[in-house]
Amino acid sequence: MKNKFIRTLITCLIIGAVSVGGFFGYKYFFPSKAAAATSQYITQTAKKMNLQVNIQGTGTVYAGVSKDITGSNSGTLQGLNLKVGDTVTAGTNLFTVDSNDLRQNVTKAKNNLQRQQLTASNAKNDNEAAIDNLSIKDAQNQLNSAQDAVNKMTVTAPISGIITAENNSNGDNVQSGKTLLTIVDPSSMKIKVSVDELNISKVKVGEKTQIKFDALKDKTYEGTVDQVAASGTTTNNVTTYEVIVSITNPTDVKIGMNANVNILVDSKDNALTIPVEALIDKDGKKFVMIPNSDGTANNSNSSSDSNNNQKPSTSNGQSSSGNGQASKGNGQGQRANGQGGQNSGNGSRNGSNGFSSDGKLVPVTTGLENENYVEIVDGINEGQQVLISLPKTSSSTSSNGKSGFSGIGSMGGNFGGGASGGNRQQGGSKGN
Repeated sequence: MKNKFIRTLITCLIIGAVSVGGFFGYKYFFPSKAAAATSQYITQTAKKMNLQVNIQGTGTVYAGVSKDITGSNSGTLQGLNLKVGDTVTAGTNLFTVDSNDLRQNVTKAKNNLQRQQLTASNAKNDNEAAIDNLSIKDAQNQLNSAQDAVNKMTVTAPISGIITAENNSNGDNVQSGKTLLTIVDPSSMKIKVSVDELNISKVKVGEKTQIKFDALKDKTYEGTVDQVAASGTTTNNVTTYEVIVSITNPTDVKIGMNANVNILVDSKDNALTIPVEALIDKDGKKFVMIPNSDGTANNSNSSSDSNNNQKPSTSNGQSSSGNGQASKGNGQGQRANGQGGQNSGNGSRNGSNGFSSDGKLVPVTTGLENENYVEIVDGINEGQQVLISLPKTSSSTSSNGKSGFSGIGSMGGNFGGGASGGNRQQGGSKGN
């Protein structure tokens, strides 16, 4: 019994010792993984293209030329045979506002003229004849005014256009100055566009525009900037300025339609361009990053941070390439372009052939710029490649050199078609 107990105790001690030794051995040879940030790049080629700089805005259509038609006198509306949508020509009779009072004024003026003429025929001397002649002239002027008022009872179209409003019908009693019809010149369609204060200085009268309407999906119209407001309107601390754009051929365009307007403020043919994402702003200067002469990226500023309490990682390990694959090798890692190369062997990413790396910064002079491309005036040549840094990703490294870059290959594929948007790099991308 006693021997059995001793054997059992020894067995437990052995199992405990093996477990503790295995735990500390695993911790020694397989320390916990530390996250490291890696960088990826895509390449784009500097190419020549026709570069346009546009300012975008939205607005609604209104008629540049329209007339509200009123009667010149009060009376009864007669002879109105038009409806909304009808087309009229300048000089066409529209309606009559008939007034018996005006007709009576004509009769009275005629009678007064006859009296003055009879009086003049009985003048006894030259003085009386002169006075009678003045009275005749006054009577004639009164008759002319009365007859003119009767003639104006019939209203004609002042412009050619389309009837867009009809406010009364025949037989209505209407007042002088009240709008009875509205005529719009369809060839005078314009758009009021709101432009942000940051862009308004670029907009000039006479600049060409391209216009699309929500209601006319398959058509693009041309236009011209007619007016630029001198003062703006501020709403919620945002100031905008009104720009008036005329439509060159406004077929099918109707008042009130919503429009999207591109104002062409500048352009240049055969300009050397790169994507705006490839431009780097650093210390007030502009740069682009180009691959090293051997086709790799220089990561001299890229290294892994090590914790003072951790054992430095060794050079025996794997390094993941841009396509998500890893190649094994003692002291070797893959270059950014997939070619094998010597690692520094000190456990960090210092050297010229690491996956996470920077290229060479080259200062450039820029010209025109829009939301997608920027012109390069000096610094690089046509056909030269530039690097665009993609967002950094976290990977895990351990002392045996293994790197957990799972999924990087698929991410690189997603960006392979080129980066979108207009986000510019700031100060270059540094590997960590």
